[in-house]
Amino acid sequence: MALNSKQQMFWTNEKRKLSDLKPWQRNPRQIKDKQAKLLAESFSDFGQVETIAISANGDIYNGHQRLSVLAGKYGMDYEVDVRVSSRDLTEKERERLTVYLHRGATGEWDFDELANWDMSDLLTWGFEESDFPFDVASATNEGADAEPQIDNIPSQFAIMIDCDTEEQQADLLERFSEEGIRCKALIS
Repeated sequence: MALNSKQQMFWTNEKRKLSDLKPWQRNPRQIKDKQAKLLAESFSDFGQVETIAISANGDIYNGHQRLSVLAGKYGMDYEVDVRVSSRDLTEKERERLTVYLHRGATGEWDFDELANWDMSDLLTWGFEESDFPFDVASATNEGADAEPQIDNIPSQFAIMIDCDTEEQQADLLERFSEEGIRCKALIS
């Protein structure tokens, strides 16, 4: 259900103190200690990449975890970038926006691509081994003599091809992808 043109909403950028922001009591999102540490680390490494979305009077629509971590790190007088809505959201709109921003419209991970990334980095940055639809031990090169485990690849049929070089593997992956063949790179 889209907003009609009379209710068109726009957002402006401002700076506000954390103490001026009011958390939504019905916010269904939560953060665990490990995630909060990673979020704090990201602020140290990259600054405030994502803004906090609020109403004109400071009601938080999105960014409760950022508020919590930043307040713990810098205190409530710390000033942050916010996006301010041109009108207040109804309670149903807040619910809908929360789902859109965190579940319904955020996309999903391309595990075929992530399989080519450094697994130890991904695990350090917040992924869990159970997040991957493949055997992470094989992807992280644990047990150099072990064969890659393809049992967890969700497909009807599987084939494993041993390549002599990383370049050969990349070429095969590209060719298969161009032909519409779903494939994964396994590193052993």
